Amino acid sequence: MDIVFELIFELLIEGGIEISANKKVNKWIRYFIIFLLVVLFSAVIFGLLFLGILILKKSLLGGIFIITISVMMLVLSIIKFKKIYLSKNNLK
Repeated sequence: MDIVFELIFELLIEGGIEISANKKVNKWIRYFIIFLLVVLFSAVIFGLLFLGILILKKSLLGGIFIITISVMMLVLSIIKFKKIYLSKNNLK
């Protein structure tokens, strides 16, 4: 069952990234898929940040570690987003 969920989510996320970068797909469909991907990744990143803040009260080292991981994920996600979508449109 775990393999089925992994396959489904991998298809949705990888397929969404490929479709959103394809110019042949309608603009509104691409924007909607980009919006869904950004919301999904943001929920995971900010969920980790919130978890880190909650853990910070019980374990200082563990909380700082999770907060650091979430901030790194946020920064790297922004860099990746710029690289994929803005450089393909020559909007550097």
